[in-house]
Amino acid sequence: MATRPGPEAPAHDPQQQPHDPYAKRPGYVTGADGRTDTWSTAAAAGIVTGIAVLFVSGLLLVPVPIGYPGAVVIGTIVAFAVRARRRVADRREGRSPDAVSRSRSQATIDANGGRRFFVAQNPVVVIVMGGIFLAVAVAWLVGDGFSVGSIVVAVLVAASAVCFVVQGIGTLVVRRRERARGADAEAH
Repeated sequence: MATRPGPEAPAHDPQQQPHDPYAKRPGYVTGADGRTDTWSTAAAAGIVTGIAVLFVSGLLLVPVPIGYPGAVVIGTIVAFAVRARRRVADRREGRSPDAVSRSRSQATIDANGGRRFFVAQNPVVVIVMGGIFLAVAVAWLVGDGFSVGSIVVAVLVAASAVCFVVQGIGTLVVRRRERARGADAEAH
């Protein structure tokens, strides 16, 4: 029994169709939440390669100061190589290589009411988390001593703490401005 061919599906144009974070995207892996544009295959390949290099360097008893940076460098090289191949393939097929990241950024902006940065649901919790991270960074530095590794770890954890605190304070400022605008609108 022969069937008639149906109408062809319209080509994906990110400018005309709304962004669907749960739509299957070529070249992207599916995250734990079901989204397919959270992690690119290039990033996943780089992370997996870095972990594999770290494992093999441990089996070969490579010193830690050589094994960790080597894993980071090799993982980064693999991630950039896979990303470059994906971008070349996208251009060859007539797609914009940045269409998915642009639509993902636009979806974030739309979800945050036009803001490009993260808006916390509960800013106090985020600020407290930042304080805990800062305490952990200081405790790590005091407990482990002043070695290069402990300083690097303490700086990274402190940077995370600052990021949390800034996001929480930014959310408080945004909410205060929204309340002030609402009060001005009611007064007029």
